[in-house]
Amino acid sequence: MSKFVLMLIMFVLAEALLAFLFSVIAQLFYKKAGIDFKSILKGIIERLFLTIALSSDITSALTFFSALKLATRLRHEEPGGDHNKFNDYYLIGNLASVTMAIFYAYIYKNFDHLPLLMKLVS
Repeated sequence: MSKFVLMLIMFVLAEALLAFLFSVIAQLFYKKAGIDFKSILKGIIERLFLTIALSSDITSALTFFSALKLATRLRHEEPGGDHNKFNDYYLIGNLASVTMAIFYAYIYKNFDHLPLLMKLVS
């Protein structure tokens, strides 16, 4: 199995797990049942952008990403005035996304030095 195929499989599995976890978190915060595929797709694109940028040592992309997230967040108004609940949900989701992107970039950059991955490739 090639490095690319293994990374792709790991990415798909991790993203499926994240989609499940984010839907659980949404149910806890918003009592919202089901999976929001639009949000999942946006999250995947965000993590892919960050992973590519961090793997390419373009760390300023984190600042760019933060500015974009802040700009899209400024117009949000929470119904019922419960801003803290949304802010907590927003913060947890973004921290998880950035953490996963950093993890993906770490795996990509250190692939050849991780014994488990080397065994799977050979």
